[in-house]
Amino acid sequence: MTIRWRSAFRYPQTILLLIGTALGYGALIIFSGFRWIGVVVGAAIAVVMVATWFLQFRRDRAAPAGNLLEAPVMREHLDTIAARYPAVTGSPDWKRAYEQAIASQAAAAKIAECDALLVSDLIETLYTVEGLVQQVAGSCAALEQVQTAEYQELTRQQLTASRDRLRETHDQLLQLRDQLVVAQLTTTAATDTSLPTRLQLLIDANKTALHPTSHDTP
Repeated sequence: MTIRWRSAFRYPQTILLLIGTALGYGALIIFSGFRWIGVVVGAAIAVVMVATWFLQFRRDRAAPAGNLLEAPVMREHLDTIAARYPAVTGSPDWKRAYEQAIASQAAAAKIAECDALLVSDLIETLYTVEGLVQQVAGSCAALEQVQTAEYQELTRQQLTASRDRLRETHDQLLQLRDQLVVAQLTTTAATDTSLPTRLQLLIDANKTALHPTSHDTP
């Protein structure tokens, strides 16, 4: 079992827990008159408290929560997917998907800086990006396992669809970012009112790709 230490110490609660546990342990020892029972019981309580907290950051758990508009959080989510499909990390398709997801996150973060009203839509967009990356990884892994020509072709079709949708999302986010950056250079740097609509259309298209309707499923 491996702990994601950097993730754990990213939260201020971790530092507060360690400080509080140390202070509580020290107080218990003092109040017990430095007797061995106080030392042992206090140590046991402290270890359980700290261990319980850090066990939340095991690498084999589901993808961690957090704001995907923060680059470290997005990388952590992607690294969790990579850990789930270790055999595909050398695949060109995986590497391209990873790079596009990172670039999409950077573009979305820049858009959020320009217009805070779009934050919720941007976070939802990045969650669909994460889902598409997972589809790419899953398809790459499946290609290494399926044997029949029919199912290999179906898997390749899924991989191509996910890869194309991810690229389209990446390109649209870059376009929206550039649009807002250029708008800020003008004297009338008003936000384009079509941006929320375009983001929602992007989200809807990604959700359709992630959850195809029954008649689209072979």
